[in-house]
Amino acid sequence: MADQISFKERVKNTLIYMAPRYKYYFVNYEYLLCSKAFINEPYYIVSAHGDNFRHLTGVNSSLSSDEFYEKALDGTLTEADFDFVKRGQSEEQVKGSVRRKINVLPDIINIFSSGTKVEEDFKKNRVSCSFAAGKFTCTLGFSSSVPAKPMSLLKGNELDPGKSQYLDLVLRRPAGETQFDEIIVGNNEILSDYLEQIRTLLSDGLLASLSPTSENDEQ
Repeated sequence: MADQISFKERVKNTLIYMAPRYKYYFVNYEYLLCSKAFINEPYYIVSAHGDNFRHLTGVNSSLSSDEFYEKALDGTLTEADFDFVKRGQSEEQVKGSVRRKINVLPDIINIFSSGTKVEEDFKKNRVSCSFAAGKFTCTLGFSSSVPAKPMSLLKGNELDPGKSQYLDLVLRRPAGETQFDEIIVGNNEILSDYLEQIRTLLSDGLLASLSPTSENDEQ
């Protein structure tokens, strides 16, 4: 029988595994989200950085958030680089929180996909977010900054069924670009429905892909 690894080693291995995937999905791209659930804002733009990664894991570290992420990214993160010590919580409580987070951390990849629901002004226990996105296994909350950043990860779908609705439209652009050029969720017809709010954020290619009828309606 294979030797069982310790919980801390499992956490380390998961973080090293997830860092490059987080980079590809969240750091390399920015997302524009539209949903009928959004009342406070017509849409939200999500832009993540490496320093957001550690907070999603629940661990404590003396490393800066950027250093922690870079070590996970290049595979040099060690068990000595983090612990489960937090003020006001027992080690077992922190471990329980970390366990729940790392179990669903892989599920945040492709969180902006068909079947995802979102809820504005999301609140759960001590977590308060501008909005959250949820699927069966996890809920990812986002900051109230502009653009929004991933800030809280919960196990399970914690959205309020009465307040949450599906994502209608998700657009993507490479980080640092000014215009969105790719549809991830939705289609040209749904894009046309939101065109008035987001036209200035769209690439010429996306605008050109819309039907002549939609373009004429806007003129």
